[in-house]
Formats: sequence, structure tokens, C-alpha cells
Amino acid sequence: MRKLKLGAVSGLILLLGSMFAGQAGAAETVIAGDAAQQRDVNAAKEIAATRALITSAKRDAKDASEGGTKDLSPSPNSYRAYAPSCLHFPLPGPPAVGSTPIYSGRVLLAARDVNFNDRFFEEIVTVRVWRIPCSSSGQFYDSVTLLAIDRDAANEGNGSRYPLFPGLRVTQGNNNRKLVRVADETNTVVSHSYADEPLVFSTTYVLENFASNSSSTAFFDFNNAFTLTFLNFFQGDPGQNLQVPTYNPTQATYPAAFQNIPVTGYLTGNWFDPAHSGEGMLIQVFDLPGTTDKLLTFAWFTYGVDRLPFWLFGSSRFAAGSRGPIVAETIYNSNGGFAGDFGNAAATRWGTVTFEFPTCYKMKFSYNGSAAAVGGPAGTGTRTTWERRDVELNGLTCE
Repeated sequence: MRKLKLGAVSGLILLLGSMFAGQAGAAETVIAGDAAQQRDVNAAKEIAATRALITSAKRDAKDASEGGTKDLSPSPNSYRAYAPSCLHFPLPGPPAVGSTPIYSGRVLLAARDVNFNDRFFEEIVTVRVWRIPCSSSGQFYDSVTLLAIDRDAANEGNGSRYPLFPGLRVTQGNNNRKLVRVADETNTVVSHSYADEPLVFSTTYVLENFASNSSSTAFFDFNNAFTLTFLNFFQGDPGQNLQVPTYNPTQATYPAAFQNIPVTGYLTGNWFDPAHSGEGMLIQVFDLPGTTDKLLTFAWFTYGVDRLPFWLFGSSRFAAGSRGPIVAETIYNSNGGFAGDFGNAAATRWGTVTFEFPTCYKMKFSYNGSAAAVGGPAGTGTRTTWERRDVELNGLTCE
């Protein structure tokens, strides 16, 4: 049977100095009395420091919207750690072992028991850090960094005794153990998991930046190497470190970084060939209500054999998450007029246009069709040099 250890404050500090460095012995430690009270003080300071950063961000946002009017257009978060298109709610759990680099360890956390509010216990959990590629085709080294804190199967869901969310600090470059924002949903500005929140269930978090210039935090680039430190706020606790190396994708380690990106609404915009002005496409991607499918539509503003403007139109329904190729049936219209001064125009099948998107700003498409009967464009081929104008839609930047 495991024994409970109680002792004086000084003795507890000595014990914790070894335990929270990952050298826990066989006996469970119970921290009570002055040591427990001091830990509460230390944790409260951490919570106050992070709340100050969140409050500052909220106050800055409020000051920017003073005057009784709402913000008519979403603004980009200049402190964001990744592009909004990279990840969405809900956050995924850890990937399968061997499928991608995972940096993990066993970490000892302070724990509470609902029957003993005056003392702390302990629980060892597994922490995992991994990255999900944002940019594709190996052109940019951008990723999003996730953290999972997993309870052992025997403890999962136990709400009577549970570990407490630790203090988390990041060391990167000249920034030593600075506060880092940790959220359980994506694309947020002030969402944060505070120290001492109950960890009843295993949870995934995303590492973010505080929207603040305070010296207590920093603007981290989680694509670069950093050290993540877990703190439990006991006197003498040296912290438990997890080293995360630089994100450097290869075909073997991050195959998704070299695939086409998923086709989503972030690709909506004007596409053109920089070497040939005067021709282009308007591409739009929509969600289809009541389904998980999406719809790609396009209008190709091109020319016929007489060098006069000729428009092609097409669309394709496809499953969400598809990286292509997307094959769009394509038509052209005839017998129309100007500003509605006509009956219904006649639609004629032209052929197909097939789309792939290596990155958010590069498009590959193949075409096969003919409007030769009306002097329109005809032919087959592939183009790989078309680009999307580098603009944002309501601050929602693509990868």
C-alpha cells in the first residue's frame, strides 16, 4: 500500500525539489499546512499575471471600438501564431505513434481531492507536443503547435481526484520562461486555460501568443525551437522541461506539408497569370447548407479566336477536406444581352476544367473543351503559373 507523507514545510520543499524534477519515489506525497498555503499564493500570482495580459487585450479592443458603434468588419489578430485556415475547432488528439514527430514525456502535476480541500496530492500525466503543417508543397515552413495533456486510462474522467493545469512558460532565444497563452480552441484572441483549472479529462490545446507587448510574455514563433516548462508552484519547484526542436518538414516527417492544400473558402479570390495581364478567373468556394459538402464555382474571363472577350463558367460539388483534383463541368452562354435586356441566355457545354492548389497562392489547372462552333476558345492543356492576389478576406488569412 502506498504511504502518505506529511511533514514540515522545509522537509516538503526538499522532497518536492526532487519529485517535480521527475524523480518521484514510490510513496505518494501529500502537501498540506504552510506548504499548501504557499503554493496557493504562488499559483495566484501566476493566475493574476495571465489575467492581466488577457484584461489588457480586452481593454485595448474596447478602446478601439469606443463610440457606441460595432466593428463592421473582422480584423486580423496581429499576434496570431498561425493562419486561421490552418486549423479549426475541434482540436485533434495526438497523432498515431510514428506518423509524425511527437515530443513527449511524463510530467508530475499537483492534484486536488474533493474530500480534502486543505491539501494537494499528485498525479503523473503524459504530455505530448506536435505540429500540424499549415503551408503545403514544401514552400513555407509554417505550422501550428499543439499540446496534449493525457491522464492515464485508470484516472481518465475521475472528478473526485484530478490534476491541476500547470503554469506553462516558454523559453526561446533571449526570452527566458515567459508566459504563453494556451487555448482549447483555435483562432482566438483572449481564450486561455488558467493555472489550477481541473484536468478531469485528457485535453488538447494550441499554443498561442498573448495579444500584449508586456515583458512578462513574448511574441513566439513556434516554428522555431523552444523549451516548454511545466510549473507546479511549490516552493523550490525547478520546473519540468520539454524540448521542442525547430520545425523542419521533410516528405518522411510531415508528408502533408508537401501535398496540395484542402480546397476551402480561403481560396476564394481573383486568379491570374502575372505574365499575361487581361485574363483571369474568379474562383469561389462555398459551404452547402445541410451537408458537409462544398461547392467550387469559377468564371474564366478569357478570349475567343477573334481576340474578343469570352467567358466560361463552371462548378463542382465535392467532399469537405478534399485536396483535389476538383473537376468542374464548364459551360458558356450565348444569345444574351446587356443589363438584362434579353430573355434567357442559352447554356452550352464547353468541357471540363480541373483544379489543384499547391499553396494558398498558387494554382494548377488543366482544361479540355471547345466553343469553336461560336468562335470561342478551344483546346487542351495545363497551366501552373497562375496566382491569387495576396489579399485577406475580413482578416481571415489563408495559410
